[in-house]
Amino acid sequence: MKTITFISPTYNPSSQIRECYESLQEQSNKNWQWLVLNDMSTDDTRTIIEDIAEKDDRVTVFNHTNKKFALKGIYDALNSDYIDKKCDIVAILDGDDALCNENTVDLLIKEYEKNTELDALWTAHSWDINGMNISKAIPGNINPYQYPWVSSHLKTFRLDVFKKVSSENYKDLNGKWFERGYDQALYLPILYVARNIKFLDETCYLYRINSNSLKVRSWKEKNQLDTIRLVRSRGFLT
Repeated sequence: MKTITFISPTYNPSSQIRECYESLQEQSNKNWQWLVLNDMSTDDTRTIIEDIAEKDDRVTVFNHTNKKFALKGIYDALNSDYIDKKCDIVAILDGDDALCNENTVDLLIKEYEKNTELDALWTAHSWDINGMNISKAIPGNINPYQYPWVSSHLKTFRLDVFKKVSSENYKDLNGKWFERGYDQALYLPILYVARNIKFLDETCYLYRINSNSLKVRSWKEKNQLDTIRLVRSRGFLT
């Protein structure tokens, strides 16, 4: 049976990270592992996740010694020896969010096992403030770069599909790694090269829209929009 590797980019989510872990513990299917990317948090995050990892051998912590932000952190993790030896299916779970369906792992594994050509799958989700879900299916034969952002959460994909994507897709025009807006920068090129993609209309992911580790939210939002505009305007880079 397949194992799902949850990867959590993490910066200062000490008030939410335990609930994130508990949502994994509560899964009916225990075939999961959790890789936490601690991006130089300044709160108690490192202490909390290292304590969790000491008690649960399914949990591994990467403590960054230089700031990577989410996208570079995920890229480096997915190209590490640790991942190559232990990973087939990847799921992105931000450290300040959580799973909200105890059958998430089971649902994912069953979908990937019954369709060997399924390369990417995302699920419905729920915003913490109002229960809103913006994820939907993408019609067949549609360029994902030219379609509204409906593949928001829970984003999952096969590792070998990720490996087909050039790292240039994750950088700006000056060759600098994107710092914000990583969701679309990461997932759009994966959807573009995937043989088969699917939306699973099951609410599996709790998105904390009000969670924000930055003091200056307006800067974060502008930087995110700039990334999204560039990624979508230039399309897939080979």
